[in-house]
Amino acid sequence: MLSQDEVIARNGSMPANEAQSKGAPIEERVVKQVQALEAWYAAEFEKRLSALTEMLKMQLQIQIEELQQHYERREKAILDKAALDKAVLEKANLEKAQATVPTVVAVHNAAHDPEKLLEEIKRTEAVAQKCAAELERMVGDDSVNLGLLLQMRNHQLEVRAYLRGLKYGSEDGQAHSPTA
Repeated sequence: MLSQDEVIARNGSMPANEAQSKGAPIEERVVKQVQALEAWYAAEFEKRLSALTEMLKMQLQIQIEELQQHYERREKAILDKAALDKAVLEKANLEKAQATVPTVVAVHNAAHDPEKLLEEIKRTEAVAQKCAAELERMVGDDSVNLGLLLQMRNHQLEVRAYLRGLKYGSEDGQAHSPTA
């Protein structure tokens, strides 16, 4: 039968030369065994610590990838919404431009008919007066959004420019008319 020292030596927990040192005092053998246990615990601790470190790294990498995917989806949604908003704005601008084309054509046709031109001038003057009155009311009201005020001012300038063009066209038309 094997002695306890031989079993320890064969399992590798204790070096073979320690197992053969039966003659050494018990304190030295205990100290050597405690040191061997400490070395084993340190090695086992390092091994488990490195395994935990790898697990944490993998979990963090997974979380990073999930966050990255989340923000990519969010960015795509924002870009899609921006593209949709841009398309809607372009469509509105196109519709507005198409709506002004008949007016321009009507004015061009009205240049040959002074009565229609005078009606358009009167209608535009009425719009310009309404715009000026509304703008004065908005300037006096502190609760009006500044952006809305600027839009109204821009509209007023456009109407005035249109009116000047109409008046210029009526003067030019009268200068070329056969009665003048």
